[in-house]
Amino acid sequence: MLVESSIVANAILEDYKVLGRREEETARLRAEAEELVKAAREGAEQLERDRAAFEKQKQTSGWAATAQLKQVRTLAKLLSDERKSWNEKFSNERKKWNDSWAKQNDTLFGARQELTNAKAANAALIKEKAATEAVAVKAQQAEAGAVKALGEAKEAGARAAKALEEAKESESRSSKALEEANAERIRLDKVVASLQAEVQAREVAVTDLTARVTAVEERANAAVEARDALTSSFNQLEADREWMRSHGIARIVQAIMDAPETATGLDLVKERARDAGFKAGYSRCVSHMNVMSEGGFTAERSGFRDVDTEGRLNAAVAAFYDMSLSCVERLDECLEAADYIDRLRMLYADAEEENLAGGGEDDAGTSGTK
Repeated sequence: MLVESSIVANAILEDYKVLGRREEETARLRAEAEELVKAAREGAEQLERDRAAFEKQKQTSGWAATAQLKQVRTLAKLLSDERKSWNEKFSNERKKWNDSWAKQNDTLFGARQELTNAKAANAALIKEKAATEAVAVKAQQAEAGAVKALGEAKEAGARAAKALEEAKESESRSSKALEEANAERIRLDKVVASLQAEVQAREVAVTDLTARVTAVEERANAAVEARDALTSSFNQLEADREWMRSHGIARIVQAIMDAPETATGLDLVKERARDAGFKAGYSRCVSHMNVMSEGGFTAERSGFRDVDTEGRLNAAVAAFYDMSLSCVERLDECLEAADYIDRLRMLYADAEEENLAGGGEDDAGTSGTK
Protein backbone atom coordinates (compact mmCIF):
# COMPACT_ATOMS: atom_id res chain seq x y z
CA MET A 1 0.00 0.00 0.00
CA LEU A 2 2.92 2.36 0.72
CA VAL A 3 4.30 1.74 -2.78
CA GLU A 4 0.87 2.33 -4.35
CA SER A 5 0.42 5.59 -2.40
CA SER A 6 3.90 6.76 -3.45
CA ILE A 7 3.18 6.08 -7.11
CA VAL A 8 -0.16 7.88 -6.99
CA ALA A 9 1.37 10.84 -5.10
CA ASN A 10 4.20 11.16 -7.64
CA ALA A 11 1.78 11.05 -10.57
CA ILE A 12 -0.53 13.62 -8.99
CA LEU A 13 2.46 15.88 -8.18
CA GLU A 14 3.68 15.74 -11.79
CA ASP A 15 0.18 16.49 -13.06
CA TYR A 16 -0.13 19.50 -10.76
CA LYS A 17 3.26 20.74 -11.93
CA VAL A 18 2.03 20.53 -15.52
CA LEU A 19 -1.16 22.34 -14.53
CA GLY A 20 0.90 25.04 -12.80
CA ARG A 21 2.93 25.62 -15.96
CA ARG A 22 -0.28 25.73 -17.98
CA GLU A 23 -1.77 28.28 -15.60
CA GLU A 24 1.36 30.47 -15.87
CA GLU A 25 1.13 30.28 -19.65
CA THR A 26 -2.59 31.15 -19.45
CA ALA A 27 -1.81 34.19 -17.26
CA ARG A 28 0.87 35.33 -19.72
CA LEU A 29 -1.53 34.94 -22.65
CA ARG A 30 -4.18 36.84 -20.71
CA ALA A 31 -1.72 39.72 -20.07
CA GLU A 32 -0.76 39.80 -23.74
CA ALA A 33 -4.44 39.84 -24.70
CA GLU A 34 -5.07 42.76 -22.34
CA GLU A 35 -2.10 44.63 -23.85
CA LEU A 36 -3.46 44.02 -27.35
CA VAL A 37 -6.92 45.21 -26.30
CA LYS A 38 -5.39 48.32 -24.74
CA ALA A 39 -3.37 49.00 -27.89
CA ALA A 40 -6.50 48.53 -30.01
CA ARG A 41 -8.45 51.00 -27.84
CA GLU A 42 -5.62 53.56 -27.99
CA GLY A 43 -5.42 53.09 -31.77
CA ALA A 44 -9.19 53.66 -32.08
CA GLU A 45 -9.00 56.81 -29.89
CA GLN A 46 -6.03 58.12 -31.91
CA LEU A 47 -8.00 57.38 -35.08
CA GLU A 48 -10.94 59.46 -33.84
CA ARG A 49 -8.62 62.35 -32.89
CA ASP A 50 -6.86 62.22 -36.28
CA ARG A 51 -10.21 62.09 -38.06
CA ALA A 52 -11.53 65.15 -36.13
CA ALA A 53 -8.29 67.08 -36.80
CA PHE A 54 -8.49 66.10 -40.46
CA GLU A 55 -12.10 67.34 -40.77
CA LYS A 56 -11.22 70.61 -39.02
CA GLN A 57 -8.13 71.16 -41.18
CA LYS A 58 -10.11 70.30 -44.31
CA GLN A 59 -12.85 72.84 -43.45
CA THR A 60 -10.27 75.54 -42.53
CA SER A 61 -8.30 74.98 -45.75
CA GLY A 62 -11.48 75.07 -47.87
CA TRP A 63 -12.69 78.27 -46.23
CA ALA A 64 -9.29 79.97 -46.59
CA ALA A 65 -8.96 78.97 -50.25
CA THR A 66 -12.54 80.12 -51.00
CA ALA A 67 -11.98 83.49 -49.28
CA GLN A 68 -8.69 84.09 -51.08
CA LEU A 69 -10.16 83.12 -54.48
CA LYS A 70 -13.13 85.43 -53.83
CA GLN A 71 -10.73 88.27 -52.90
CA VAL A 72 -8.69 87.67 -56.06
CA ARG A 73 -11.81 87.74 -58.23
CA THR A 74 -12.95 90.99 -56.52
CA LEU A 75 -9.55 92.63 -57.12
CA ALA A 76 -9.56 91.50 -60.75
CA LYS A 77 -13.03 92.98 -61.26
CA LEU A 78 -12.00 96.27 -59.60
CA LEU A 79 -8.91 96.47 -61.84
CA SER A 80 -11.04 95.84 -64.91
CA ASP A 81 -13.54 98.55 -63.90
CA GLU A 82 -10.68 100.94 -63.11
CA ARG A 83 -9.08 100.26 -66.50
CA LYS A 84 -12.40 100.98 -68.29
CA SER A 85 -12.81 104.21 -66.28
CA TRP A 86 -9.24 105.30 -67.17
CA ASN A 87 -9.83 104.59 -70.87
CA GLU A 88 -13.09 106.56 -70.91
CA LYS A 89 -11.54 109.47 -68.99
CA PHE A 90 -8.45 109.51 -71.22
CA SER A 91 -10.68 109.46 -74.36
CA ASN A 92 -12.77 112.39 -73.07
CA GLU A 93 -9.67 114.43 -72.17
CA ARG A 94 -8.10 113.73 -75.56
CA LYS A 95 -11.32 114.88 -77.26
CA LYS A 96 -11.31 118.07 -75.19
CA TRP A 97 -7.64 118.66 -76.04
CA ASN A 98 -8.36 118.21 -79.76
CA ASP A 99 -11.23 120.71 -79.57
CA SER A 100 -9.02 123.19 -77.68
CA TRP A 101 -6.19 122.78 -80.19
CA ALA A 102 -8.65 123.36 -83.07
CA LYS A 103 -9.88 126.57 -81.42
CA GLN A 104 -6.30 127.74 -80.82
CA ASN A 105 -5.41 126.99 -84.43
CA ASP A 106 -8.40 129.02 -85.59
CA THR A 107 -7.36 131.88 -83.31
CA LEU A 108 -3.75 131.75 -84.55
CA PHE A 109 -4.92 131.60 -88.14
CA GLY A 110 -7.10 134.72 -87.59
CA ALA A 111 -4.19 136.43 -85.86
CA ARG A 112 -1.83 135.61 -88.74
CA GLN A 113 -4.43 136.76 -91.21
CA GLU A 114 -4.87 140.00 -89.34
CA LEU A 115 -1.08 140.42 -89.14
CA THR A 116 -0.79 139.90 -92.87
CA ASN A 117 -3.54 142.40 -93.47
CA ALA A 118 -1.88 144.81 -91.04
CA LYS A 119 1.43 144.48 -92.86
CA ALA A 120 -0.27 145.13 -96.17
CA ALA A 121 -2.11 148.07 -94.72
CA ASN A 122 1.15 149.33 -93.18
CA ALA A 123 2.84 149.13 -96.56
CA ALA A 124 -0.03 150.94 -98.14
CA LEU A 125 0.01 153.56 -95.41
CA ILE A 126 3.77 154.07 -95.85
CA LYS A 127 3.23 154.58 -99.54
CA GLU A 128 0.35 156.91 -98.80
CA LYS A 129 1.93 158.49 -95.69
CA ALA A 130 2.22 161.73 -97.26
CA ALA A 131 -1.34 161.55 -98.47
CA THR A 132 -3.08 161.61 -95.15
CA GLU A 133 -2.07 161.74 -91.49
CA ALA A 134 -5.39 160.37 -90.39
CA VAL A 135 -4.91 157.21 -92.36
CA ALA A 136 -1.40 156.87 -90.81
CA VAL A 137 -2.81 157.20 -87.28
CA LYS A 138 -5.43 154.63 -88.06
CA ALA A 139 -2.76 152.43 -89.55
CA GLN A 140 -0.63 152.80 -86.41
CA GLN A 141 -3.61 152.00 -84.26
CA ALA A 142 -4.36 149.02 -86.42
CA GLU A 143 -0.72 147.93 -86.14
CA ALA A 144 -0.85 148.29 -82.38
CA GLY A 145 -3.99 146.17 -82.30
CA ALA A 146 -2.31 143.66 -84.55
CA VAL A 147 0.72 143.56 -82.23
CA LYS A 148 -1.60 143.07 -79.27
CA ALA A 149 -3.44 140.34 -81.10
CA LEU A 150 -0.11 138.75 -81.94
CA GLY A 151 0.87 138.80 -78.25
CA GLU A 152 -2.43 137.26 -77.36
CA ALA A 153 -1.89 134.68 -80.07
CA LYS A 154 1.58 133.90 -78.62
CA GLU A 155 0.07 133.56 -75.14
CA ALA A 156 -2.61 131.28 -76.58
CA GLY A 157 0.13 129.23 -78.26
CA ALA A 158 2.05 129.02 -74.98
CA ARG A 159 -1.12 127.90 -73.21
CA ALA A 160 -1.74 125.36 -75.93
CA ALA A 161 1.87 124.08 -75.61
CA LYS A 162 1.44 123.87 -71.85
CA ALA A 163 -1.84 122.03 -72.27
CA LEU A 164 -0.16 119.67 -74.72
CA GLU A 165 2.64 119.04 -72.20
CA GLU A 166 0.10 118.44 -69.46
CA ALA A 167 -1.73 116.07 -71.77
CA LYS A 168 1.53 114.22 -72.41
CA GLU A 169 2.19 114.04 -68.66
CA SER A 170 -1.36 112.81 -68.06
CA GLU A 171 -0.89 110.23 -70.79
CA SER A 172 2.42 109.20 -69.17
CA ARG A 173 0.69 108.87 -65.80
CA SER A 174 -2.07 106.83 -67.44
CA SER A 175 0.52 104.57 -69.06
CA LYS A 176 2.32 104.19 -65.75
CA ALA A 177 -0.95 103.40 -63.99
CA LEU A 178 -1.72 100.87 -66.71
CA GLU A 179 1.71 99.27 -66.23
CA GLU A 180 1.14 99.14 -62.48
CA ALA A 181 -2.27 97.55 -63.09
CA ASN A 182 -0.65 94.96 -65.36
CA ALA A 183 2.04 94.29 -62.74
CA GLU A 184 -0.68 93.91 -60.07
CA ARG A 185 -2.57 91.53 -62.35
CA ILE A 186 0.61 89.48 -62.85
CA ARG A 187 1.17 89.43 -59.09
CA LEU A 188 -2.43 88.33 -58.53
CA ASP A 189 -1.98 85.60 -61.14
CA LYS A 190 1.07 84.40 -59.22
CA VAL A 191 -0.94 84.49 -55.97
CA VAL A 192 -3.70 82.45 -57.61
CA ALA A 193 -1.13 79.93 -58.90
CA SER A 194 0.39 79.74 -55.41
CA LEU A 195 -3.05 79.18 -53.87
CA GLN A 196 -3.80 76.47 -56.42
CA ALA A 197 -0.46 74.78 -55.62
CA GLU A 198 -1.26 75.02 -51.91
CA VAL A 199 -4.72 73.52 -52.48
CA GLN A 200 -3.12 70.66 -54.43
CA ALA A 201 -0.60 70.14 -51.61
CA ARG A 202 -3.47 70.10 -49.10
CA GLU A 203 -5.26 67.52 -51.26
CA VAL A 204 -2.09 65.37 -51.26
CA ALA A 205 -1.88 65.74 -47.47
CA VAL A 206 -5.55 64.78 -47.17
CA THR A 207 -4.93 61.71 -49.34
CA ASP A 208 -1.93 60.74 -47.18
CA LEU A 209 -3.93 61.24 -43.99
CA THR A 210 -6.78 59.14 -45.42
CA ALA A 211 -4.30 56.35 -46.19
CA ARG A 212 -2.91 56.58 -42.65
CA VAL A 213 -6.44 56.45 -41.20
CA THR A 214 -7.16 53.36 -43.33
CA ALA A 215 -3.92 51.71 -42.09
CA VAL A 216 -4.83 52.50 -38.47
CA GLU A 217 -8.31 51.03 -38.99
CA GLU A 218 -6.76 47.88 -40.47
CA ARG A 219 -4.37 47.59 -37.49
CA ALA A 220 -7.31 48.10 -35.11
CA ASN A 221 -9.31 45.39 -36.88
CA ALA A 222 -6.29 43.06 -36.75
CA ALA A 223 -5.93 43.79 -33.03
CA VAL A 224 -9.62 43.02 -32.47
CA GLU A 225 -9.27 39.77 -34.40
CA ALA A 226 -6.16 38.86 -32.39
CA ARG A 227 -8.04 39.69 -29.18
CA ASP A 228 -10.93 37.44 -30.23
CA ALA A 229 -8.50 34.66 -31.12
CA LEU A 230 -6.74 35.01 -27.76
CA THR A 231 -10.07 35.10 -25.96
CA SER A 232 -11.12 31.91 -27.72
CA SER A 233 -7.76 30.28 -26.89
CA PHE A 234 -8.05 31.42 -23.28
CA ASN A 235 -11.58 30.02 -22.99
CA GLN A 236 -10.37 26.73 -24.47
CA LEU A 237 -7.50 26.64 -21.97
CA GLU A 238 -9.93 27.32 -19.13
CA ALA A 239 -12.17 24.48 -20.34
CA ASP A 240 -9.16 22.15 -20.72
CA ARG A 241 -7.89 23.00 -17.24
CA GLU A 242 -11.34 22.43 -15.75
CA TRP A 243 -11.58 19.06 -17.51
CA MET A 244 -8.13 18.08 -16.18
CA ARG A 245 -9.12 19.03 -12.64
CA SER A 246 -12.55 17.43 -12.82
CA HIS A 247 -11.82 14.31 -14.87
CA GLY A 248 -8.32 14.09 -16.38
CA ILE A 249 -6.19 13.51 -13.29
CA ALA A 250 -8.63 10.99 -11.84
CA ARG A 251 -8.77 9.12 -15.20
CA ILE A 252 -4.95 8.98 -15.43
CA VAL A 253 -4.60 7.73 -11.84
CA GLN A 254 -7.37 5.21 -12.36
CA ALA A 255 -5.74 3.97 -15.59
CA ILE A 256 -2.40 3.51 -13.81
CA MET A 257 -4.03 1.74 -10.89
CA ASP A 258 -6.07 -0.54 -13.21
CA ALA A 259 -3.14 -1.39 -15.50
CA PRO A 260 -2.37 -5.17 -15.60
CA GLU A 261 1.35 -4.42 -15.25
CA THR A 262 0.63 -2.60 -11.98
CA ALA A 263 -1.35 -5.51 -10.60
CA THR A 264 1.33 -8.05 -11.65
CA GLY A 265 4.14 -5.96 -10.15
CA LEU A 266 2.26 -5.39 -6.91
CA ASP A 267 1.45 -9.10 -6.62
CA LEU A 268 5.13 -9.96 -7.05
CA VAL A 269 6.19 -7.33 -4.48
CA LYS A 270 3.56 -8.62 -2.04
CA GLU A 271 4.75 -12.21 -2.53
CA ARG A 272 8.41 -11.25 -2.03
CA ALA A 273 7.52 -9.14 1.02
CA ARG A 274 5.51 -12.03 2.47
CA ASP A 275 8.47 -14.43 1.93
CA ALA A 276 10.90 -11.97 3.48
CA GLY A 277 8.56 -11.44 6.43
CA PHE A 278 8.05 -15.14 6.90
CA LYS A 279 11.82 -15.80 6.91
CA ALA A 280 12.52 -12.91 9.26
CA GLY A 281 9.72 -14.04 11.65
CA TYR A 282 10.85 -17.64 11.51
CA SER A 283 14.46 -16.64 12.24
CA ARG A 284 13.37 -14.48 15.18
CA CYS A 285 11.23 -17.27 16.54
CA VAL A 286 14.17 -19.73 16.28
CA SER A 287 16.43 -17.26 18.07
CA HIS A 288 13.89 -16.86 20.86
CA MET A 289 13.51 -20.63 21.16
CA ASN A 290 17.29 -21.06 21.34
CA VAL A 291 17.41 -18.52 24.15
CA MET A 292 14.75 -20.33 26.04
CA SER A 293 16.04 -23.85 25.40
CA GLU A 294 19.72 -23.07 25.21
CA GLY A 295 20.23 -23.98 21.53
CA GLY A 296 19.36 -26.84 19.30
CA PHE A 297 16.91 -25.18 16.88
CA THR A 298 17.84 -24.16 13.31
CA ALA A 299 16.00 -22.58 10.36
CA GLU A 300 16.58 -25.46 7.97
CA ARG A 301 12.91 -26.50 8.14
CA SER A 302 11.61 -23.00 7.21
CA GLY A 303 11.91 -23.60 3.45
CA PHE A 304 13.88 -20.34 2.90
CA ARG A 305 17.23 -21.44 4.28
CA ASP A 306 20.07 -19.94 2.24
CA VAL A 307 17.49 -17.92 0.24
CA ASP A 308 18.11 -14.10 -0.01
CA THR A 309 14.51 -13.03 0.49
CA GLU A 310 15.49 -9.42 1.18
CA GLY A 311 17.45 -9.26 -2.10
CA ARG A 312 14.50 -10.80 -3.95
CA LEU A 313 12.20 -8.21 -2.34
CA ASN A 314 14.50 -5.32 -3.29
CA ALA A 315 14.77 -6.67 -6.83
CA ALA A 316 10.98 -6.95 -7.09
CA VAL A 317 10.55 -3.37 -5.82
CA ALA A 318 13.21 -2.07 -8.25
CA ALA A 319 11.60 -3.98 -11.11
CA PHE A 320 8.22 -2.51 -10.14
CA TYR A 321 9.57 1.05 -10.26
CA ASP A 322 11.45 0.41 -13.50
CA MET A 323 8.72 -1.39 -15.40
CA SER A 324 7.00 0.41 -18.28
CA LEU A 325 3.21 0.72 -18.41
CA SER A 326 1.37 0.71 -21.74
CA CYS A 327 -1.14 3.25 -20.40
CA VAL A 328 1.71 5.59 -19.40
CA GLU A 329 3.25 5.26 -22.86
CA ARG A 330 -0.07 6.18 -24.47
CA LEU A 331 -0.33 9.07 -21.99
CA ASP A 332 3.16 10.30 -22.99
CA GLU A 333 2.17 10.18 -26.66
CA CYS A 334 -0.89 12.28 -25.90
CA LEU A 335 1.05 14.81 -23.81
CA GLU A 336 3.65 15.31 -26.55
CA ALA A 337 0.95 16.51 -29.00
CA ALA A 338 -0.32 20.10 -29.13
CA ASP A 339 -3.95 18.98 -28.72
CA TYR A 340 -3.16 16.66 -25.82
CA ILE A 341 -6.43 17.48 -24.04
CA ASP A 342 -8.49 16.28 -27.01
CA ARG A 343 -6.35 13.16 -27.25
CA LEU A 344 -6.80 12.50 -23.52
CA ARG A 345 -10.56 12.93 -23.92
CA MET A 346 -10.52 10.35 -26.73
CA LEU A 347 -8.23 8.06 -24.74
CA TYR A 348 -10.47 8.09 -21.65
CA ALA A 349 -13.77 8.44 -23.46
CA ASP A 350 -14.96 4.99 -22.33
CA ALA A 351 -14.22 5.81 -18.70
CA GLU A 352 -16.21 9.05 -18.96
CA GLU A 353 -19.16 7.23 -20.52
CA GLU A 354 -19.08 4.67 -17.73
CA ASN A 355 -19.02 7.46 -15.12
CA LEU A 356 -21.92 9.24 -16.77
CA ALA A 357 -23.90 5.99 -16.85
CA GLY A 358 -22.97 5.22 -13.24
CA GLY A 359 -24.69 8.32 -11.77
CA GLY A 360 -23.99 10.36 -8.70
CA GLU A 361 -22.04 7.66 -6.81
CA ASP A 362 -19.29 7.60 -9.46
CA ASP A 363 -19.08 11.40 -9.38
CA ALA A 364 -18.59 11.36 -5.63
CA GLY A 365 -15.87 8.71 -6.03
CA THR A 366 -14.07 10.80 -8.63
CA SER A 367 -14.12 13.83 -6.37
CA GLY A 368 -12.64 11.74 -3.59
CA THR A 369 -9.85 10.48 -5.87
CA LYS A 370 -9.07 14.01 -7.00
